[in-house]
Amino acid sequence: MARIGPLQVQTLEGLPITIGQATLTPQALLVALGRRRGRVTRTGFGGWGWACGLLIPRAVIEQRGERTQRVPIPDRTGEALLAMAIVGLAVALLSIVVQRLIQPFAAERKGD
Repeated sequence: MARIGPLQVQTLEGLPITIGQATLTPQALLVALGRRRGRVTRTGFGGWGWACGLLIPRAVIEQRGERTQRVPIPDRTGEALLAMAIVGLAVALLSIVVQRLIQPFAAERKGD
């Protein structure tokens, strides 16, 4: 488990499931972000907190007899979202560059 301030990253293993000769154990990555605070005084107590978590399936560990194999689970949705974000950022930056290049010519044409 890695903890940096309120951020915590941890690899979790689920309960093993036996199917015939194979035992399957799910593996996931937990990314949690949260803060909490409490106070106890003579007159009472109080506290507050917030948290947010993301559980990402990573792999299934397959055991058959003496052989153990890790079968990764690809994140196709995450890859597609990352590609769309990169393309959107590239288009925005390209449009800014084109606008900056065209401005001198547009100002010159207005003066005519």
